[in-house]
Amino acid sequence: MMRELSIGVGLAGLLLSACTERGPSPERPNIVLFVVDTLRADAILDPAELVDTPAVDALIADGVSFTRAFSHAPMTLPSHTALFSSRHPFETGIVNNGDRVDPELPLLHERLEELGWATRAVVSLGTLAPRQGLDRGFGRYEKAYDRWMVAAPAVTEAVEAELDELAADQPFFLFAHYSDPHLPYNAHGTVERTAEIELNGEVLDVASTSDMTMWKRTLDFRAGRNVLALRSEDHFYVRTFEYKGEGTTVEWEVGEELQSTKEARIALVREEAGQGTVQLWLHDVPNRAAIRERYVLEVEAADRSVGRVLDGLRERGLYDDALIVFTSDHGEGLGDHSHTGHVQNLYDEQLHVPLVIKLPSRDRRIDALRARHEELMLHVDLAPTLLDLVGAAALPGQRGRSLLSSEPGSNDRVLIAETHKPEASRNLICLRDLAFKMVYDVDSDSFELYDLAKDRGELRDVFEEQRDARPEWIEDLRGIAAAWKALAAREGTKLDPDTEARLEALGY
Repeated sequence: MMRELSIGVGLAGLLLSACTERGPSPERPNIVLFVVDTLRADAILDPAELVDTPAVDALIADGVSFTRAFSHAPMTLPSHTALFSSRHPFETGIVNNGDRVDPELPLLHERLEELGWATRAVVSLGTLAPRQGLDRGFGRYEKAYDRWMVAAPAVTEAVEAELDELAADQPFFLFAHYSDPHLPYNAHGTVERTAEIELNGEVLDVASTSDMTMWKRTLDFRAGRNVLALRSEDHFYVRTFEYKGEGTTVEWEVGEELQSTKEARIALVREEAGQGTVQLWLHDVPNRAAIRERYVLEVEAADRSVGRVLDGLRERGLYDDALIVFTSDHGEGLGDHSHTGHVQNLYDEQLHVPLVIKLPSRDRRIDALRARHEELMLHVDLAPTLLDLVGAAALPGQRGRSLLSSEPGSNDRVLIAETHKPEASRNLICLRDLAFKMVYDVDSDSFELYDLAKDRGELRDVFEEQRDARPEWIEDLRGIAAAWKALAAREGTKLDPDTEARLEALGY
């Protein structure tokens, strides 16, 4: 098997060369990219149909589902940057959600804008805030969320507004980002849990905790000590608390942010009477079984919202001739390997993602894509594939390759994925092909190896017995780690306090 990975001077042997440049094609279809955050592949590739996703199922019927598609990082910003730039996180320097994208890094949407596409984005999570730099190249970059995140219906409303404003005489590229089913997991009516909110003993409101609540009020405070109290029969989190008001000191009396509690009390001591604005983000604390159940409900809610956009494209006469992509930035642990969430490891439940591509109805290359639907498909391949499909030149320095550029059945692909401190507890890098995965703990210089043919769940480390199955990967991984360290040393990793607080609120 041809080796794709070999660390050498300048990492030249590690990465594929860019595709041959082509001029723009007369076929300039509208392009719609859906990214549903934190969506595991098995929620869509679900032969038992335990998850009801009719909208995505219909899109698969009209296109191609790539069953072995993988992300390069179990974090939102690093993964999206790899997707849009066709470069790995260790090269872009975007290895945590608080990093900022290099203004010189070539991006897919920037290239499309240069070629005449109207570019629009609607995002639903604070980790994709414009300040992080991925907004460059979008004519409009709409934050559907207030400060942290927002549920799918608000995203769809904003996406439909963009569709209404896009001109019919110019092709468009529309990126729609959905944060469902990202933590916190909403109950969607399966249980009703609430918290009572009081100020100085007077009940102000009863807020839901079983579905995340962003509670914001401008209140009248007396001079001296004021007590804001929250009480519930069930455990809940005050995920964030913010107060805006002059001449006030704030102190938690009971509980604190990000602490499971049934009661929280906050003392606000004012120099004089006046108004102040309180903003709370509340949600309950489901157990692991409830999280799995709610995750399914969240996926189904996201599917309904994506379906509304697809229906909107049909109603506007845009669906048939559009190039539509559906994927996720990463997966989610749901108790697998005793972990719930993402970021912390590189098991397949956090890296294996759905990927669906629907070509315009007049594009006859669908058979070429179908021939590759079981090959290893990497997120860095997506930008080269889309640019190839519309006849556009490759991104400078791209590391992926177009799915149209090689013979079907080529299984020489190798995934590079990584997760890093401070958001992760360890610096981990992995290599994966169709048969094996090797995970490197950079700090301890130790390795794990999984025989995926015999152990799909990655439950048994066989590094000591089978290290000779992929011996070259050991030095490859050390070389990738050296490249990452060199880039991190140049760029630094310190987060500003606001970004740090925002990431903590989002669970990182």
